[in-house]
Amino acid sequence: MISNRICKASCVVTALLLLSCSGTSGGSPGAGSAREHVVVEFSGFAVNPKTVHLTPDGNLRWVNVGPDYSGYIVFPTSISQAFTCGDDLQPYFSKTDKGYVSLPITGDTSERVQLPCPLAPGSYDYEIWLMGTGFGSEYDYGRPERALAGKIVVE
Repeated sequence: MISNRICKASCVVTALLLLSCSGTSGGSPGAGSAREHVVVEFSGFAVNPKTVHLTPDGNLRWVNVGPDYSGYIVFPTSISQAFTCGDDLQPYFSKTDKGYVSLPITGDTSERVQLPCPLAPGSYDYEIWLMGTGFGSEYDYGRPERALAGKIVVE
């Protein structure tokens, strides 16, 4: 009798814990409602989450979970108008003829690449260029071996 009560109480507590973890704070990092800080993970084949929702003062960091290549975050030149810090996106991004290109993000220890400052409300597309030995050939900095698409929504 007592063991049945303990079992039932334990099951109720477990169910309540599971329900509390299933709210909007769970799931993929950056998915769902706007957040202040988001981490985007990418591999050779996927970006997770593909679309992130940030608050106007939010920030975003990218992490490469693939071991054999480098990733570069590439924004179109037009994004400079949306950054609160203007067009100087150093130290994380440099202006090139391709747009704004980040420092390399490797699967090993590398520079942490994040937004240099907050973005104005709006929707911003970007690409993650992947290059390296994981694709079986030498690479040209001007052309990625593979490009993955991502989006930032600031609301």
